[in-house]
Amino acid sequence: MIEDDDVEALLESLKDEDLHVRIFTINSIVDNPGKKQTVSVLIKMLKEDVALVRSHIAWALGKIADERTINPLILALNDEEPEVRKNASRSLGDMMVFDAIPSLVNKLEDTSWEVRAESIVVLEHLGWVPSNEKEEVLSLIAKEKWEKLLEKENLDDQLLEYFIDDPDKDVRSKIAWILGEIRSNNSIKLLFSLLMNDNFQDVKEQAASAIGKIGGDEGLSLLKQALASENWFIRKCATSALGYSRDILVVEILENLLEDDNRFISESAKEALERIKSKHNIKS
Repeated sequence: MIEDDDVEALLESLKDEDLHVRIFTINSIVDNPGKKQTVSVLIKMLKEDVALVRSHIAWALGKIADERTINPLILALNDEEPEVRKNASRSLGDMMVFDAIPSLVNKLEDTSWEVRAESIVVLEHLGWVPSNEKEEVLSLIAKEKWEKLLEKENLDDQLLEYFIDDPDKDVRSKIAWILGEIRSNNSIKLLFSLLMNDNFQDVKEQAASAIGKIGGDEGLSLLKQALASENWFIRKCATSALGYSRDILVVEILENLLEDDNRFISESAKEALERIKSKHNIKS
């Protein structure tokens, strides 16, 4: 335990040029009996250029639990660094700051899944419950309760689309899956963009499948475009997606793809064709 008479030395140490020294000092302050003497300095450090320092400060202020830190922590919820936002959220929860609830609700739309996850934990810790349909959907997304989300009637596809470009690939994949399950025709061009441009194969697959499930003239047209791609995996995804189509016209397309030089595509065409024929009770 660091004694009270070391506080001045700790404050001086916060100015050290060595990042590791500053971080160690912040952690040491949390266990210091005179820690509240450092609050004003720590609050100022929430504006430091180094994100790692800001994130440690946001964490430390929650442990110090001084009411002077409340407004600075609420402001830190909008820091450019996700780790700072996450730690600020956690600290506000540790301090049971009920006035922070509106700001924490806004964090359910944060671009970082970690911030969203931390915010919903804190909100529920504070006794918050969703007051409308949008908040209920956002809370389920933050908790990644995808199956529960799909159980809801009349899902707002525009709200789901907000997360279609989420930095986390698993979120993008799940959102694409849900948009396909609810047959969101409004989202079909966004799904096509995912299929053509996303860097991850599982996201491409889900996007293509969603387009196939949505179907219609536009869906079929977009899948035909994807079949012309130079990227074999995009063509494979589009081929598989045709098997979800309710359009009997895809049978001819799939039969032609049975002879594709790429065996992954030809095998996908065979599986998709079997699915279509089974759906329409067509004999081979």
